[in-house]
Amino acid sequence: MSPPSLADSNELRRGEPLPSLADSNELRRGELLPSLDGSNELRRGKLLSASGLAKSYGGAHALAGVDFTLDAGEIHALVGENGAGKSTLIKILGGAVVPDGGEVTFLERPLPSGDPRTVRERGIATVHQEFTLVKDLSVADNIFLGRELARPFLRRGEMNAGVQRILDTLGVEVPPSARVGDLSVAGQQMVEIARALAIDAKVLILDEPSATLSGLEVERLFTVLRQLRLRGLGIIYISHRLEEIFDLADRVTVLRDGRTVSTGAAAGLTRAQLIRSMVGRDVSEEFPARHPQPGAVVLEVDHLSAPPRFSDVSFSVRQGEIVGLAGLVGAGRTSTALAIAGALHASGAVRLNGRPVRFRSPAEAIEHGIAYVTEDRKGRGIFPVMGTGENITIAYLRAYARAGLLRPPAERAAAAAKAREFDVRAARLSQPASTLSGGNQQKMLLARYLLKRRDLVILDEPTRGVDVGARAEIYGLMNRLTAEGLAILMISSELPEVLGMADRIVVLREGRTMGELARAAATPERVMGLATRT
Repeated sequence: MSPPSLADSNELRRGEPLPSLADSNELRRGELLPSLDGSNELRRGKLLSASGLAKSYGGAHALAGVDFTLDAGEIHALVGENGAGKSTLIKILGGAVVPDGGEVTFLERPLPSGDPRTVRERGIATVHQEFTLVKDLSVADNIFLGRELARPFLRRGEMNAGVQRILDTLGVEVPPSARVGDLSVAGQQMVEIARALAIDAKVLILDEPSATLSGLEVERLFTVLRQLRLRGLGIIYISHRLEEIFDLADRVTVLRDGRTVSTGAAAGLTRAQLIRSMVGRDVSEEFPARHPQPGAVVLEVDHLSAPPRFSDVSFSVRQGEIVGLAGLVGAGRTSTALAIAGALHASGAVRLNGRPVRFRSPAEAIEHGIAYVTEDRKGRGIFPVMGTGENITIAYLRAYARAGLLRPPAERAAAAAKAREFDVRAARLSQPASTLSGGNQQKMLLARYLLKRRDLVILDEPTRGVDVGARAEIYGLMNRLTAEGLAILMISSELPEVLGMADRIVVLREGRTMGELARAAATPERVMGLATRT
């Protein structure tokens, strides 16, 4: 049985000091380093400072004179659109990238460039969006990896005891012996944070830490980060979710086009001001106005069930309409979408344009006019090393073949036309999909599935990991597609997105349809009331 998620962990009381991570100040190899509290408490003041950082790739400026500072006991948010330079900056701070110019100092000492191990040993730890854990090893083995206690044999009991102290500190009810691959995403993230605390990190860099967490897991993460702030850690927090910035951060630095646009206190900063700094223009309406004119029913789902994932789901979607599928993580939203798209066997009835259907595979669903854009864009959506154009046409190669041989000119022409239509910004069609921004990857997937006319598109977390400017473009595309008669089923964990874009909202709880709300009647309280009602 998998260990419990972070949502089940014991909550730390706000303001309560965290226990020590070690019982000794002696820094022997492989042992847990002393805590930051008590005699080792950091002085309030500057921890990290970057001045005039510059970095170019092939003539393109990733950073152009960026300044950044981080104080002890501070949560400093780093925000900006994709391509603004955030990733390059944190790679330089973490020692993974050598800047072309500028300087980084840590505790008033120059920080070595291009030496991530030394940087980490100095006390700067980065938790990347893609974790660096070894999933087949235990929690304790991951935390002690490269620093094992072995004199001469592995002292697993001591390692487990030390790791247990850290897990207790974080309030995480996961045994040190648990296999990391069996943990939830939130659990794996806490193992990454525990690994940073085990080396007595004084700076913690978090890249999109909440992207795949539920609301309860995000709150648990925030509680831990606030406790770490009280102990004097400096935390750099990167997120596209602006509401998190206002809830958590002390200061905010905005990057745009590789330059520092602004740095200041989060208190008093408005959402509109922050968006304007990020995109360089006024964005008066985060969600564009919708004027739907629903037509005939495209999709009817009647008592669809696939226990234990979901057991009784019913709703419909009409032409020109966006129906939002809302609910807490684990409510069965994605599983329902997979069943409709032929990726999961389910009982019940599904009708497409009034005719009963039961797809045996996603390919069969695509042939019948249904497309599913996955929530796991990097893992299950794009082909990372293939070109942008090839990613667009990959599902329709037979259309560009003659006598079994692919006709590259016809394929390239189709890909180029669709890339223009969906404003996929790539230097060339051969540019690898992995090098595109999150927003352009998402538009590329839409271009792929709408290369031919569809009746219904299922969008699962359509703006996950997408910056605020690209979000507006995707919302505009959704409006255009529904105006042309397309039906959209949208799954989103972000309640403002559901309320801002859906014409009707169907709420699931524990795999069952709990109710439906029209746009005019939907409020956060009513949606959450249906999602959590007992």
